[in-house]
Amino acid sequence: MAGRVTRTLVVIGTGSLANALCDAFACVATEPVEVLVVGRDQGKAAQLCQLVGVRAVLARSPVVFHDAGYEDLARLLESRRPDGVVVCASRQSPWEGPSAWTDLLAREGFGLSLPLHADIAARTGRAIMAASPETWLVNACFPDAVNPLLAAQGIPVICGVGNVATLAAALQAALGLPDQSRLRLVAHHLHLHAPDTVADEALAWLDGTPIADVTTLLAAQRSVDRAAANRVTGHTAALLLDTLLTGDEMDTHVPGPNGLPGGYPVRIHGGKVSLRLPGGLSEAEAVARNEKSATRDGVRADSDLDTLLKLRDELRARPSARRTESHR
Repeated sequence: MAGRVTRTLVVIGTGSLANALCDAFACVATEPVEVLVVGRDQGKAAQLCQLVGVRAVLARSPVVFHDAGYEDLARLLESRRPDGVVVCASRQSPWEGPSAWTDLLAREGFGLSLPLHADIAARTGRAIMAASPETWLVNACFPDAVNPLLAAQGIPVICGVGNVATLAAALQAALGLPDQSRLRLVAHHLHLHAPDTVADEALAWLDGTPIADVTTLLAAQRSVDRAAANRVTGHTAALLLDTLLTGDEMDTHVPGPNGLPGGYPVRIHGGKVSLRLPGGLSEAEAVARNEKSATRDGVRADSDLDTLLKLRDELRARPSARRTESHR
């Protein structure tokens, strides 16, 4: 590997998705990369780095992992000038157990938790702008709704991971496609579950022709345990990050590209993300479709973080009225 430039990637978070992402990246990275894992729990970060570091060695992958500690992020960014940062940490876990708070999310829509998902991503974005403006930002926390909020604050988020990417991977597998170049899917976080009506289903095309049985094709993926599904989500994220770092080209799907709401088919090339919509569908029409889904997902643009945190803590203390967790 002599003479090859080593890229630097910062991963913020040590939870389920961060583990799945690093686990996959350890095996798919095609060029030398140093991954710096930042987490509040240094023990978890060290354990993650140990395990994925061993996997990288077994895979003969040119990537190494280091625990960066939970130091001042701006100082880390200024000293290391990473190529990219991916945020996998938020104030709201998707795996939270039943309580009156999760009942409220189930009733009013997952979008109610938007400020809780946006906080760390926004703080990271502002730190990047101040300390290392050439560093790109990928947000994994509810990107369908958070990325437009980041863009509205002037934070240049390049895209998100998961959601439409996971659904597109499932469609690719169901259709027996070698890659996603012939597939185009417009879908929102909401579509991780089957919609109530066919009219509200995700839109998909194969070779420019609409796919009529999207619900049937996605049924198996939608029945999978959400935490276990991170094995696929992490792999799609790893492929995306490798392509961004190398500057190579890939036709894929991402949520929140360049701050747009919802998920779209895109082309990654030269570290940039551009839409590749099917013929006959304009960007305005695709955005409008995803904005409609966002409303159904309960997104509220006027939520206040402090007020929401207080409400969440109060409701967490109350028992759930439901037998099982049902929020998205």
